[in-house]
Amino acid sequence: MKSNIKNNVLLSKHTTFKVGGKAKYYVEVKNKSELRQVVKFSKSKKIPIFVLGGGSDILISDKGFPGLVLKYTDASLELSDGKNKVSVTAGAGMMWDDLVSICVQKGLQGIECLSGIPGSVGAAPIQNIGAYGQELKNTLVELIAFNILNNTFVNFDKKQCKFSYRSSVFKDPSHWQKYLILNVTLKLKKDGKPVISYESLANYLKSQKIKNPTLSEVRESVLNVRKTRFENYKDVPNAGSFFKNPIIDEKKLLELKKHFPDIPCYKNTERSYKCYAGWLVEKSGWKGKRYGNAAVSSKHALVLINPQRRAKANEIKILASKITNDVYKKFRIKLEPEVQYIGF
Repeated sequence: MKSNIKNNVLLSKHTTFKVGGKAKYYVEVKNKSELRQVVKFSKSKKIPIFVLGGGSDILISDKGFPGLVLKYTDASLELSDGKNKVSVTAGAGMMWDDLVSICVQKGLQGIECLSGIPGSVGAAPIQNIGAYGQELKNTLVELIAFNILNNTFVNFDKKQCKFSYRSSVFKDPSHWQKYLILNVTLKLKKDGKPVISYESLANYLKSQKIKNPTLSEVRESVLNVRKTRFENYKDVPNAGSFFKNPIIDEKKLLELKKHFPDIPCYKNTERSYKCYAGWLVEKSGWKGKRYGNAAVSSKHALVLINPQRRAKANEIKILASKITNDVYKKFRIKLEPEVQYIGF
């Protein structure tokens, strides 16, 4: 296994942002045995491990990573039939959108609105990915993870994952990079009808004169909407939505409405509201603007881009900081990055 461990690998080749310095060591493993060997190697060298998924949703420093970057590649898939539902267990190395595509083709309902989200299956629970009215937590039953610190395999059920908006127990500082997720089990409905709860998706379907959409039509619609709203990271490097949509209370919303009556916020819980981070960034004057070789997308202000593939990680980080400061000055709302900073 040691022969598969590479030295000084440029991480920009492994991220959707196409930025990042070198990893001291880099390795891809496909099973539990190889995983144990690699962790043993890192401990013998007394170096940290960074678990890499699909390379989206992260910004890696220009300095790189001084330890071992580990990628788990198992992309196996198992389906287990139940009465009205099917359990779907996917290896962490499978690309998330490939899983959605397969499930939609098989008539399994529950993740069709999560089409087009970049990244791997293993990264999906960490972020509790969500889009167009669906979140991973709605269908996840359990997952298996490897505790890197004590070399044990652990089962997490939905409750133990502590899912919240774009977060989970795996993002907690005490758990960050402590676990490597090996597989994820979802429970999806057989021949389930799509539930359209998101206004922009409903409007798109209406514009296409689709009244009772199939799962395939919902998937295609989501992909088409994403294409018009977001930059494709394969053409224009980016890490997806850079900031989380901020959650505010009713008092703050009423205060904002006095000065910005058209601010788009919607009910999140009984006493909280979610605002659109992209709208806040755009109204702060940043849509389409540049800082050095980094820029804000002219399609969607929530996406920071590396347009000529020349941006340094630090330029992107500074751009994000400037945006955060300007949004706070204008709205008194502190934006939080959805993207994880690595090696800064």
